[in-house]
Amino acid sequence: MYRLMYLSTATVKFTDDELEALLATAQVNNQKKDVTGLLIIKGRSFLQCLEGTKEDVMFIYDKIAQDSRHDNIIQVFEDQDDERYFPNWSMGFKNFNHMDAVTSKKMIDFSKIENIENFSSDMISEVFKEFVEVS
Repeated sequence: MYRLMYLSTATVKFTDDELEALLATAQVNNQKKDVTGLLIIKGRSFLQCLEGTKEDVMFIYDKIAQDSRHDNIIQVFEDQDDERYFPNWSMGFKNFNHMDAVTSKKMIDFSKIENIENFSSDMISEVFKEFVEVS
């Protein structure tokens, strides 16, 4: 199983309704390819994990990379693993702009950093693992 994590910057500020529509579309597209994952949003920064076969993940990623609603797309982590982090989520969604009662130090550090591009790929992977543990 292949895992890819990337960062991008939205070219516009999404409303909550627009984010919900984006998530619904992602869930449909991901289910067609048996891709699972999690999208984390903080301000205009998107951090996403995609999991599945490398071919299917790259198909979804290439579609994402062509979307004009974001730019500065940076692959920060890729991995092969026996198990998925998010086996039951065609696309999970966490918005740091609306999260309360965060207790994990890693998540608190992540939520406070001004520019998430400054997080190392290892720290980004750890943040995703924290979501697995609390979900």
